[in-house]
Amino acid sequence: MAGVTEAAAELERVACPLCGARDDEPALRKDGFAIVRCRGCGLVYVNPRLPVGDLEQLYSDQVISPAAYYVRTEQQDERSFSARVALIERWRKPGRLLDLGCGPGTFSVAARARGWTTVGLDINATSVAHCRARGLDVIGGAFPHPALAGQTFDVVAMNDFLEHLPDPIAAMRTVHGLLAPGGVVFISTPDIGAVMARVTGSRWLHLKPNEHLLYFDRRTIRRLLDDTGFRVEHVQSMGRLRNLGVALEKVAAYGEVPSRIARTLVPRWLSDRVNLPINPGDEMAVIAVAS
Repeated sequence: MAGVTEAAAELERVACPLCGARDDEPALRKDGFAIVRCRGCGLVYVNPRLPVGDLEQLYSDQVISPAAYYVRTEQQDERSFSARVALIERWRKPGRLLDLGCGPGTFSVAARARGWTTVGLDINATSVAHCRARGLDVIGGAFPHPALAGQTFDVVAMNDFLEHLPDPIAAMRTVHGLLAPGGVVFISTPDIGAVMARVTGSRWLHLKPNEHLLYFDRRTIRRLLDDTGFRVEHVQSMGRLRNLGVALEKVAAYGEVPSRIARTLVPRWLSDRVNLPINPGDEMAVIAVAS
């Protein structure tokens, strides 16, 4: 299913996942998918989109969020994630943390190193197995999950998770119910209102309509959180550390030829050892408190 497009799969048409309106206008198009903008609230989302069952199969087949990629970037991600945990700690001291979409557990490892007790959840069975091999407490399956019933957390972390969800309102209400009084949600997600997103259009690196169903900007994510019982405390652009090799591969989204030339010219030993802080300003980090 790696090449799933509108022509290859039966898609489902949906109302706006944020406000429920059925009044959208074309915004972008990529890989056979239409990305639309709600005329009512401004949310950008894929419509029509793959059904949930097809999405789950893509995760199982390692087409969406392949575990091997996140294992490859563990060293750099752990340093990036430690900085994110430090940001969270400005609002909440170490306690219990739920790591949604935990992948191979890198964020959980970074949080545990700073004194947090973590529980992870991921739909990707390979990532779940990797977490368990590292001794992490992890749940395999989709969110919400019955194994979380009755549990309470001081923080729920959603790193590159929200944009994958078919029903963000229901998800955030569930997150609210899992938080202790005054608990914190941390969200990192692509920002379609950023200059990079506007300039690159359909070539935008984060435009992946077979997995990223939702595209928030700072206004629409505030609305989502306001409508689900949260008070937004902080929003900022946030990048991450990447080795040179991965960074050059990412450039392919904006032009395969320049990326291929650069990768040919740069020795493998160098590209694997040189780390670069990458922040084009098109990902946002949000801290919100359950009110």
